[in-house]
Amino acid sequence: MAASRLHYMLLAAASILLLIGIAHQHDQVRETLNNAWHKGAGGGSTSTTDQGDSPEPEGHGVAAPPPSKAPSNAAPGTPFVASDAPSFHEIALKHGTDKVTTHQYWFMYDKYFSAIRDKKLKMLEIGLGCNMAYGPGKSYYTWLEYFPYVDLYYMEYDAACVDKWAAEASGATIYAGDQADKVFLQKFIDETGGDFDIIIDDGGHTMNQQQVSLEMLWKIVKPGGMYFVEDLQTSFMGVYGGDGTGGKDHSKHTMSKFIYELLNDKLEGDGTRHAISAEMRGIDCMREVCMFHKKEKGTI
Repeated sequence: MAASRLHYMLLAAASILLLIGIAHQHDQVRETLNNAWHKGAGGGSTSTTDQGDSPEPEGHGVAAPPPSKAPSNAAPGTPFVASDAPSFHEIALKHGTDKVTTHQYWFMYDKYFSAIRDKKLKMLEIGLGCNMAYGPGKSYYTWLEYFPYVDLYYMEYDAACVDKWAAEASGATIYAGDQADKVFLQKFIDETGGDFDIIIDDGGHTMNQQQVSLEMLWKIVKPGGMYFVEDLQTSFMGVYGGDGTGGKDHSKHTMSKFIYELLNDKLEGDGTRHAISAEMRGIDCMREVCMFHKKEKGTI
């Protein structure tokens, strides 16, 4: 009898405790709903995140956007530009230039051009592409799209091709002539007035053409400007006057050896093997291409 009475007393106590717990929980729920109602009426907002217990900062009702990502089809190594504009690699691939198919020049051009692509620029490219199997104009269309405010110039050896294609190239000023012809180069300098932000040598690729062009045209690169030479693999190809022995033939003065001399001028500090070294800030080389950076005006 006593055991049964104790059993009922324990059961009653447990029931009372259960009721107390339910009432307490109800008060918490009611308080939570009340707070939410008042925040909503005051213009605030609430958010739920998967950041654990980290609260949202006061006054930031709209969550920050997720980090931007580079386009999924961007080439490996392409720097991301915080804009909707397509990369150099994407534009060049669309127009079909070998700068991003046979070669990997987007690494060089995205490195130096991304920050200046929306500026007004004066640019010369040597080589319209008349000798290419796919025909001229692939880089022409690439540059016009990539640099929307560019004043574009071309040099092309094949005069007949220039005449034939002139109507299609109204977005550029084209000069027909040999990039190794100093008389022609001087005429170009006199008529254009120089002051180029960018010069790219994608011309005939012979040793004489590359070296003469750099030495003659360096003076019309504006301070802080850049001069690029593409297709430097021809320094090791006999058909272009290169050293087919891999650089061991000392009678062959190739463009790569010329670049080594310029580099030695910079490494010495104030080397004087070549006069253009004095105005050269530095040299940057990647696969089959080098860039020569001119010093800013008034700098040492």
